[in-house]
Amino acid sequence: MEMIVKQIVETMCGIVECHADKPRTPTIVPGLVLHQMETSINPIHALYHPRVCIILRGGKTVSLGHERFHVDQSTFLLVTVDLPVASQVFKADNGKSHLALTLDLDRTMLADVLQRLPPHQTPTSPPAGIIASELTRSLLEPFARLLNLLDNPDEVEFIRPLIVQEIHYRLARTGLGERLGQFAWSGSHLWQIGKATSWIKANYKEPMRIEELSEMAGMSVTSFHRHFKAVTLMTPIQYRTQVRLQEARRMLISERAAAGTAGVAVGYDSQSQFSRDYKRMFGAPPASDAARLVRTI
Repeated sequence: MEMIVKQIVETMCGIVECHADKPRTPTIVPGLVLHQMETSINPIHALYHPRVCIILRGGKTVSLGHERFHVDQSTFLLVTVDLPVASQVFKADNGKSHLALTLDLDRTMLADVLQRLPPHQTPTSPPAGIIASELTRSLLEPFARLLNLLDNPDEVEFIRPLIVQEIHYRLARTGLGERLGQFAWSGSHLWQIGKATSWIKANYKEPMRIEELSEMAGMSVTSFHRHFKAVTLMTPIQYRTQVRLQEARRMLISERAAAGTAGVAVGYDSQSQFSRDYKRMFGAPPASDAARLVRTI
């Protein structure tokens, strides 16, 4: 890492440490969230929304389907569709806390930026909805200026849109134009699959028919299956299962729900199937897993 980049990262770390008082800290800058972890932790299952993730210290591994994506100070993570993932964060080699930030993607702003750039050829199949890519100085610098707004709150309303527009421009110039175009343009394959994932998230408790989902996406059943897996790296059934199990785990921990109650609440007809799926995903039966997590809170 070149010296000037190291200096930029060190300054950004200082700002994050000053403003992040918990593992996940929303900020006065809309869409910007700070992350600080004092210890390396076991995988956290969460639903990622379209965003950019910058690691300032330490590292992170994100698992989706059978794929794993590792990000550190040299890379950034781009997510272009809602995805149920498992992520594990790591402290820095010197023992210092893990520091990161995320910024939500703005579909309207990105579409405006892409309209001003040379067009990219539309791929025949949509790229996966997540990728780790090289973090360049030209992309890091506007993120540093965005962080500086935390110490200048009076400037947020005017300056933030200008910096975020530059960030979207820099993203488009990193060679990810096709992926970003799929996210920005209505009618793209990614947009069509996004309609289906949005329905699954909102209706995960209900019966699901692939024919209805494919019609919703405007595709044949065969095309829908192919494109859905290309984007999410899993099948529609696997996607729904992960969303269901994440919600069940939340109920077990935050609401202290019984395992049977949680399983029924998220749409399972069979308690044994719920327990099998839960153990496969989280490594322990529902009651045991919840008891362990509650003890660590």
